[in-house]
Amino acid sequence: MQRFLGPSVALSLAAPLATQAAEPEQTSSLGGFSYHGTLSIGTTDMKPGPGIGFADVTFGVPLTSRAPLTFEFGTYLFSLDGKRPHETYAAFAWDGRYKLGALRPAYDAVLPSVFEDTAPFLAYSRAEYTRAYNTVEAMRRTAVPWGLSAEGSAGGFDWIVSLHDASKGDFRSASAALTWNGDSYRLMAAVESVWTSENDHVATSSKFGGTYLFDRGEVGLAYLHPEANERPDAVAWHMRVPLADRIGMEAMGEFTEDATDDAYGLAVDYSFREFGKVTIAATDGALHPGLHATYSLKF
Repeated sequence: MQRFLGPSVALSLAAPLATQAAEPEQTSSLGGFSYHGTLSIGTTDMKPGPGIGFADVTFGVPLTSRAPLTFEFGTYLFSLDGKRPHETYAAFAWDGRYKLGALRPAYDAVLPSVFEDTAPFLAYSRAEYTRAYNTVEAMRRTAVPWGLSAEGSAGGFDWIVSLHDASKGDFRSASAALTWNGDSYRLMAAVESVWTSENDHVATSSKFGGTYLFDRGEVGLAYLHPEANERPDAVAWHMRVPLADRIGMEAMGEFTEDATDDAYGLAVDYSFREFGKVTIAATDGALHPGLHATYSLKF
């Protein structure tokens, strides 16, 4: 654990910079049709081929005006040369809280990869550290689970639970995630347990951490225990600070407890405000050094 103290100290020194809470992401709507997510396209020298695309999007279509029933569909997808690793979602939702179908696991609701916005190729290649076993099996081996979920809020708490079954992947899983929303911080935790279809327990993954929010920036720290995905424990951290009106700088990393699979980097971004942002990042770690250029749009 001593090798994790460096990132922790860096975050504690950066925290006094925080002065104002950032605005949470909102779901947009048009004529009852709702949508939210992230789209990005870019290039990196860490892989052959012309570039990489990334999508983490969800759409909702109301099915009737007499009841709060909608059909939701979306994807978590990476587009690389010669392959399209992804998980596809399609579910019926009642009141936006209760869902049935091929749905997002609760585990993925909090603490995503620190590389998703800055270096999507690393988020793809290291998905096992932060994504649910459900998601990884669908991306790597096309084992798409079906299930049900429920979510809600109570005071400052947001919660979500989900159950899944994948006949092709021969597994079942259950996961839960909690978020405590403070005035200028968020505390998050998630857990996922996996069984075989014969109900033999396989493994339990978990992650917990926090983010301190301020005007156009944040600092965050998380502990990752990706046992179900057969990866070593790791600490993930990131720090983003504004350099100018539309320019920001971010440092990020994932450091494994046994030091065998670290990744870290530094990025600078320019925001077009409602038209997204461009990010240039340099990374290093167990794989090899890399340069990344990414245009991303959140909506």
